[in-house]
Amino acid sequence: MAKLHLITYGCQMNEYDSERVAGLLREQSWELTDAEAEADLILLNTCAIREKCEDKVYSKLGELRRLKARRPGLVVGVMGCMAQLHRADIQRRAPVVDLVFGSPAIARVGELVARVRRGERPLVETGEAPLVKLTAKPDGADHLRSYVTVMEGCEKGCTFCVVPTTRGRQRSHPPAAILDEVRGLAARGCREVTLLGQTVEMYGRDLDPPTDLAALLEQVNEVDGLARIRFTTSNPFNFTARLMRAIRDVPKVCEWVHLPLQSGSDRVLARMERGYTRQRYLDLIAELRATVPGVALSTDLIVGFPGETEDDFEATLEMVARVGYDNVFVFRYSPRPGTPAATYEDQVPLPVKAHRNARLLEAAGRVAAVRAAALTGRTVEVLVDGRSRRSAAELQGRTRCNRVVNFEARDGVALGDVVGVHVTEALPHSLRGAVGPMPEEAVCLSR
Repeated sequence: MAKLHLITYGCQMNEYDSERVAGLLREQSWELTDAEAEADLILLNTCAIREKCEDKVYSKLGELRRLKARRPGLVVGVMGCMAQLHRADIQRRAPVVDLVFGSPAIARVGELVARVRRGERPLVETGEAPLVKLTAKPDGADHLRSYVTVMEGCEKGCTFCVVPTTRGRQRSHPPAAILDEVRGLAARGCREVTLLGQTVEMYGRDLDPPTDLAALLEQVNEVDGLARIRFTTSNPFNFTARLMRAIRDVPKVCEWVHLPLQSGSDRVLARMERGYTRQRYLDLIAELRATVPGVALSTDLIVGFPGETEDDFEATLEMVARVGYDNVFVFRYSPRPGTPAATYEDQVPLPVKAHRNARLLEAAGRVAAVRAAALTGRTVEVLVDGRSRRSAAELQGRTRCNRVVNFEARDGVALGDVVGVHVTEALPHSLRGAVGPMPEEAVCLSR
């Protein structure tokens, strides 16, 4: 049996796509392997959001060139966002690559690989294609928690972002197709699904008849066997009061929202063309916390966007302290080909970006530590999803607010169970505790 090795870079959407590719190729007798030296086909599923991601891919392709010199029959492919953005330039820069295909061509991966193996190389396939709902998964994929793509593409046009180019226009999958996938996952033991979309809060507006994410959450909530539902990523511009009420009222939806801010400066937000102001964001957070008391919040922030001054950066630091995030993902601005921001003349020097990046991470860590400490002494609901990395005698799970909890294993507690855990210690990246009585109400964090 031919062997496939997959290397995935980037976001949850890419992880989801890699699982589908592995599942589709498994149906054509490909066996997934962790050892690239044994593989007959190596696929790199790539990210183009930042230049650093691309550098990692080209570095890896350099390593694979040496492997292919020893094994000429090896097929090397590049898929995903970087493939869609750079197309034939990838093969020109890295001749080791035999196959380049974008996300729209994932449904045809078996055909494309077969063509390359028959000698049609290099092969580049990055054109648009009809939206296809793929549900195939490889053997051994995590069955307790799964991603489910509910829509593709984005039409926001933020000046720093290549997603509209790499993922195309916004298109939603019909609710029936999504529910079929979720029911199939639940039948195989899945306990938690995360609904994915680049601007997931806009789900369903392009369907006929139109629907919305709140209605989809209500339908997914009815799937037997499922314990939890999450969704990501949302844009503050379109986050509605109806969606907030769904987080509060739909039992399986977790009280956790990832809501990218990107910058705390109105001037920078305007140049990014984000569509909201600092005050609009704060008003949204206030409304969300009033509707869903104790909701946990995470965000994305960019440092060093073109023209960002020290005052702009200080405004971002102040927003982190004011909002009180549970988790913050910080990124240094990276010019992306074809985006307006890449042409701005007032690019911020790399040392300044690095310094601001470190300062923001430190500030976000202090805020997150305070939020985590608020859980000490409280009992939280935990979905058990694996063994602790520290000790085989411990289990690990996640709270509804998406925090990792480690606790001592005990008889009667198995993977997939939902248990109460009394938190005894808050560490920088996790919580520790002991199994206790389930709380009457799920606890995330105090306000």
